[in-house]
This record gives sequence, structure tokens and C-alpha cells, in this order.
Amino acid sequence: MKKINPKFNRYIYLGVTLLAVFTGGMLIHYVFSALFGNLSSFRSFFSALNSALMPVYIGIIIAYLLSPVVNKMDQYLFIPLMERIIRKKKEKVPAIARGLSIFCSLLLAIVLLVALFWMVIPEVVNSISSLAQNMPQYYNNLVEWGTGLFKKNPHYAQVFTDVSKTVFQGAMSWVQNDLLPTSNKLLSVVTDGVVNAVSYIVNCFIGLIVSIYLLAGKENFCAQIKKILYAVLPDHAVKGTLSVLRETHGVFAKFISGKIIDSLLVGILTFIIMSIAGVPYTLLISVVIGVTNIIPFFGQYIGIIPSAILVFIASPTKGILFLILIIILMQVDGNIIGPKILGDSIGLGSFWILFSILVFGSLFGIIGMICAVPVFAIVYRLVKRWCEKRLIQKGKDPKTENYRKEIVRKKKKEEKKEEK
Repeated sequence: MKKINPKFNRYIYLGVTLLAVFTGGMLIHYVFSALFGNLSSFRSFFSALNSALMPVYIGIIIAYLLSPVVNKMDQYLFIPLMERIIRKKKEKVPAIARGLSIFCSLLLAIVLLVALFWMVIPEVVNSISSLAQNMPQYYNNLVEWGTGLFKKNPHYAQVFTDVSKTVFQGAMSWVQNDLLPTSNKLLSVVTDGVVNAVSYIVNCFIGLIVSIYLLAGKENFCAQIKKILYAVLPDHAVKGTLSVLRETHGVFAKFISGKIIDSLLVGILTFIIMSIAGVPYTLLISVVIGVTNIIPFFGQYIGIIPSAILVFIASPTKGILFLILIIILMQVDGNIIGPKILGDSIGLGSFWILFSILVFGSLFGIIGMICAVPVFAIVYRLVKRWCEKRLIQKGKDPKTENYRKEIVRKKKKEEKKEEK
């Protein structure tokens, strides 16, 4: 009997593999079709699963944000304190210190949030109510200002009056029918009860409990993940994965905490500067600008534009003053405050920041816009390292600057040829 040529073995193996993959894919398709019927049912299943896991998501976010605070309290406060108090059973010191750190961190976070909402939300609601009441007067002031501005051009004055009337009617309808009722509901939730937010409160409460468990056993959870990785992947792959995870954690922790601190400072500085300048609705626009500043790149514009319109309607001269002051403040934040706090945690050019925000924002909304920059920064670093490694293996220069110089040299040579 004639033996099969060994060269055909790999083709036989490839054919069997493709057949197995095709068969498995068809089987999975039929199983999911039988279970879920159609794609809409499949989406509804994952939507229900996502809703069920919402407390876990909230718990992970709380634990991640509070983890640095817990670590600092462990290191500098409760472990030294417990070591002085408990002299016999030293093995109990870390557990007791961790429990006290978690309790104090959560208590501090809750007190700060409640105080912030209690002080800010009523003032914001009062500002919105005042805006609704004073809108007719603001409209008349705006019309008088526009009429005086276009005094020598009656046609433009009439166009300005018609446009401002249309805008005023739309703004009044939005404020009275949408903004004011929403703010009153928000105030009632904060001050009177949580009847309309029971499910959200329950999710937050369960998420708080989840965060306690995560903070209490975070070292154990990390060890279990590491153990699983070593069980599933080769050693060199585990080392690479852990390195990427550590770097991702470093970038995220520094970026998110830095952005929160930066936005808080921007909100406080906005409030101080606008209060001194006598700009109306100071607290409202300070909250809007501080919150939207968390979103990289677009956040400043998202906060400044509606705030400027609001101030301009109340007083055109104050609106112009507000724009001048806020532009100066944003320049100070972008060139001094932001770089001092964030440092080189991003390492991305302006184009890639814009690109990442557009892509992630379109896919995941506001959360995507906030997380876009650190996520894309990690992807950018990994791709850059892979390219440099491949270039070194090929014996080529991995530095981008040298390629840029080469392009410039070629361009100059072409220009000289054209001149001749």
C-alpha cells in the first residue's frame, strides 16, 4: 500500500480543523437560535444581565476610587496605631486596620457627597427657578441691547428681534416644561425622599456592600486572578499580561484621580473668579463647568457654551466678561494646573485624544468619553512597543524622529530637483 506523502498531512489537518470550526459555529448558532429565538431576544437577555450586574459595576467603581485612600490610611494611620495598641496578637493588626480604613474611607466619601449635594443642589435649583422667573426681563434687556447695536441698520435690528423672539419662546418652553420640573424633582429626591429612585438607591446600596468586600480582600482577589493566569497561560504570557495590567492600573488611577482633582479646582476657581466679577448664576455655571471638565477635550466647550449663553441672556456685558475670564482660566488650567496634576500619564498627541474621544463617545456615550483617553493611551503604548520590537528584530531604527528626518531630507532633495 502506497504511503501518503507527509506534505499532505498539514493540508488534511487544516481541512479537518476548518470542518470542526464550521460545525462548531453552526452548532452554536442553532443553540442560540433555539434559546433566544432572534437577535432582539439575544440583546434583551444581555440587557437584563447587564441590569442584574449593575450593583457589581457600581461596587467595582467605588472600590477602585477608594482603594488609594484605603491604602494610605492603612500605611500611615491605622497599622501604626494598631501596632501600638495591640502588642500581643500582631497577626490581627492588618485585618483590624483594613476594616477601620474601609469604614473611615466610606464614611468620608459619603459625608463629602452628602454635604456637596446638600449645599449645591438647592442653590442650583434656586438659580434655575430665578432664571425661569426673570426670562422675560432678560429678553427685554437683550432686545434693547440688540436694537441699540443695530440702530443704524433697521433691517438687521428687525432680524435680530425676530430671531431673539423665536429663541426666547423656545427657551421659555424648555425651561418651564423640562428644566424646572426636572430640577424640582431632583430637589425632592435629595430633601424629601427617594420614592422615585428606589431601584437606583438599592443598586448603590448593594454596590456599597460589594465595594466593602472588594476592598477587604483585594489582595486575595488579585492573587486568585494571578493564579488563574498561570494555570491557563504560559509563563512568559503571564508576565506580559501582568505588566500590561499594572501599567493600565497606573494610567487609569493617575488619570481619573487627577481629572477629578483638576475639575474640582476648576469649579472652585470659576466660582471665586465669577463671584468677584459679579457674573450672575455663579454657582450654577461653576458646577456645570467643573462637572463637564472631567470629559477631556470636549468637556470645556460642553460647559462653557451653555453657561455663556445663560449669562449673556441675563446680561450681554457680563456674558462677554464671562467668556474672557473663562478662556483665561481654561488656558491656565490647560497649560499649568492640568499638566502639574496629570503629569505625563497620557502620552498622547492632540489628534489621538480627539480620535479616541470621538470613537469611544459614539460607542459608549459619556462614560466612553471619560475613559477614552486612558484606554487609548494603553493601546497606543502597546502598539508602539510592538512596532519598535519588530523593527529591532528586522535590524531597522525604531525611533520615529529618524524617519521624520528622512522624509524631510527627501522632500528637500525633490525641491532642489524642481528648482534645477
